[in-house]
Amino acid sequence: MSNIHPTCVIEDGAVIADSVQIGAYSVIGPNVILAEGVNIHPHVVISGHTSIGKDCNIYSFASIGYEPQDLKYDNDITYLVIGERCLIRENVTIHSGTIGGNSVTKIGNDCFFMVSSHIAHDCNIGDNVVLINQATLAGHTEVGDYAIIGGLSALHQHVRIGKHAFVAGMTGVEQDLIPFGTAKGVLRRCALTGLNLVGLKRRNFPKETISLLRACYKTIFNGHNSEIIDRTNMVLNEYPNVPEVQDLAHFILDKPDRNLCLPSEKSIIK
Repeated sequence: MSNIHPTCVIEDGAVIADSVQIGAYSVIGPNVILAEGVNIHPHVVISGHTSIGKDCNIYSFASIGYEPQDLKYDNDITYLVIGERCLIRENVTIHSGTIGGNSVTKIGNDCFFMVSSHIAHDCNIGDNVVLINQATLAGHTEVGDYAIIGGLSALHQHVRIGKHAFVAGMTGVEQDLIPFGTAKGVLRRCALTGLNLVGLKRRNFPKETISLLRACYKTIFNGHNSEIIDRTNMVLNEYPNVPEVQDLAHFILDKPDRNLCLPSEKSIIK
């Protein structure tokens, strides 16, 4: 216990691995589990039925695991599960789930949540997700692996963000954003502005895969919006053995009643 500052408060029942470090004046609730290598900086509060995976690093004034901001919440037992190696910076807030949702807020591995970002109840966050300063996720949102949410952006409840997608800063997202897509909208409804080509190149996607995704994007979105499902089925059948195309198509087809973030005419790849 030499890594735990004498001024911190650890309530009875908390499970703290031997290698955990806890800074001055932090508070750890009775139902919290901290795995090996977790580093809690000074003035952090971790509450609720919260589990934090190995080697996470949580900075000062973060508030993790408190009850959701939901008027229907009635002291229910719900959960927050955070994966391994997540970096959670100052003033980040993450809430537990609700009975009306899945009873759990779930966060994957290797995520980076920058200053004052917020994750509401029942969110489901993949691996390697980045929330830039003051990005906010409403309840029940889903964010796929490697997605980046720009600073001062806000996601409406139940919105889905596909893997490897990018939301530009100061964007309000009200519809689902496809995998590998980029969305932008300042002081207006956001629009799909194309593929996240910068992100795909940085993550070493082959040129052939990027070119194929561009072709599929053009096929799906060049035409009347009422026929997007039909054109997506065409793409799905044409490339059954390309995982990236399958990810894109299934995102659209698996929940056909969801509204998609759509491109403006200027955003269609010619």
